[in-house]
Amino acid sequence: MSKNNTIKETQKEIEILNREIDRKIVRGLSYKREAQRHQYLRVQLYKMTRSSNSFGWMSKSLSFVSTFIL
Repeated sequence: MSKNNTIKETQKEIEILNREIDRKIVRGLSYKREAQRHQYLRVQLYKMTRSSNSFGWMSKSLSFVSTFIL
């Protein structure tokens, strides 16, 4: 599976977990297991997308500096 497909599938699973967590909140049920899985998937998604943008820190720094210049 390619990296893009993995990212898309992870995003879909996060959306499914969000709906399940919402249902459990409305019903007043515990959603601890789903919340832990959601957090794990968010971290994995962050790691996958962060590594693809190796100059992210530089663009953030430049945008921060540009706010003071303009």
